[in-house]
Amino acid sequence: MTAADRRGVGARTLRHAVTFARVDVRRTVRNVVDRKTQVLAYLLSVGLFTVVFGYGAYLFALEAGFGADSPLGRDVMPPARGAVALLWLGLGTMIAMRTVGTRGSLDNDVGVLSVVPTREAAGGLLLSESVLALAWTLPFGLALATGYVAGGGSVAVLATVPLGVFGVTVAAVFVGLPVGLVVRHVVTRIPFVARYKGALAVLVFIAYFALLVTDALGGLVAAIYEPMQSAPTGWFADVLFLGEPAVAADVARAVVALAAVPVVAAAGGVVATRAADRHWFADPVLTGDEDDAPVDPETGRHEDGLDRRFEDALGGVVGRGTAAVTVLAFKRAARSPLKLLYVVYPLFGAVGFVGDVVQSGEVPAFGPVLALVFVAWAGAVAFTLNPLGDQGSALSATVLSRIDGRQFVGAHVLAGVLVAVPAGTALTAGLAAFAPLDAGSVVAVVAGTPVAVVVAALFAVGVGMAFPRYEAVNVTRSTKAVVPSLVAFFVFSVYLLVVVATAGIVYEPATEPFLAGLLSWLLPFGLSVTADTVGTAALAALLPLALAPFASVTYAIRRFENVTVD
Repeated sequence: MTAADRRGVGARTLRHAVTFARVDVRRTVRNVVDRKTQVLAYLLSVGLFTVVFGYGAYLFALEAGFGADSPLGRDVMPPARGAVALLWLGLGTMIAMRTVGTRGSLDNDVGVLSVVPTREAAGGLLLSESVLALAWTLPFGLALATGYVAGGGSVAVLATVPLGVFGVTVAAVFVGLPVGLVVRHVVTRIPFVARYKGALAVLVFIAYFALLVTDALGGLVAAIYEPMQSAPTGWFADVLFLGEPAVAADVARAVVALAAVPVVAAAGGVVATRAADRHWFADPVLTGDEDDAPVDPETGRHEDGLDRRFEDALGGVVGRGTAAVTVLAFKRAARSPLKLLYVVYPLFGAVGFVGDVVQSGEVPAFGPVLALVFVAWAGAVAFTLNPLGDQGSALSATVLSRIDGRQFVGAHVLAGVLVAVPAGTALTAGLAAFAPLDAGSVVAVVAGTPVAVVVAALFAVGVGMAFPRYEAVNVTRSTKAVVPSLVAFFVFSVYLLVVVATAGIVYEPATEPFLAGLLSWLLPFGLSVTADTVGTAALAALLPLALAPFASVTYAIRRFENVTVD
């Protein structure tokens, strides 16, 4: 093949890749537009951060700026290079994660790969991902540049900042996507990893949460920050600051960084093509996640090797049918552990609190109470907040089997109780032992944990039967699962909070003035509440709150008996 022929093939490949990317971007945008919540999330995120970044840059240029009179002086480049290098690393990691999740596969891959060479499809995917990534990063860069110029900065940054952002983003995509393809191949094509990828993902999630809680992630970033100042990926900072005369940006480094972008793109294209060719034409590992078969309450045995001794022992206490459905609930959780990630979402709101406890070794007095509330909430929603939806394709078989409503409802309540009571009691007892509580309070918290778990599960099962969800939603970008509905989450969470507040008022009347003041501040039209009113309302609410779980269970049993199958 002559040089002219090779140039012709290269031009044709690039032209087809651009066409592929244009179609992919249009399809992706159309899918996002069809989901109004995603459009709103994008507009709010981009709009909020561009305003914050732009206004921050405006204030900086107006009040400080760069130069000899600035607190930063002329030594801004080393830390800027480190920050940009970390930004490139973060972007590349995000692109790799997207590729492992959803972007590493092609829509209608059999049809596409039968008519499109792999290099064109991989090139189109790289270009498409670059455009989508720039849709996030370029608005921020433009906001920074515009705000800085509006505050009195150099007009030239309107060109250099977007150019630097473009270079960082494209370099991150053309490195992150090939890495993501390799990882995706390992996850979906290596038998051991593919078979246990759910459990491995949970372990990774736990490790990530542990890094957040212990602040090890921040320590890691701080540790690599200084070495990253010397990384070539940080030279894009010189591109960003070329337009600001007061900053000693290195022109040579800026030129090398920009010249390296097409080199990185070419190398990334070659690696992505090789990885895609290996991955897209390899058969995925079959993990054996077949649909659950109906359970016969007369025999009640699973023929797939699950621990039958546990089922037999449980059946001797609660009956064969209830034990079979309980074990089936455990099987579903073990088979798809990612669907239970929503149980730990509230913990992200307590990262700071947990981190302080871990680092200081001191547990505040309210720590065990917070743990009790979380344990009761998590134990209930894991198995009882969507019992019908959790059946999946086996719902018809379950409804038509000889299992009655009492067995079905009791099995799901039992599944949550068997997990949450021992684990939750150990957690609250451990925290209470290190908290500044008197002996009576420690006993009350520890003894109240199993009671709270059972009461929460009994109430949650009726809410879940009343507001089931059958459709799968995205738990992560690449994983869909059937999770409880938002209405069920809201109703159950409100009930649990009201129960905790009422119990706290009755157990500790000293909280009445504080709650009365809070309610008086929240109420409109000058309305107010006295401490005596709060105490009386708490006492009056005890009976209906105590009866609500039994009413909920009764409703759940009747609801199962009346389920119809289309």
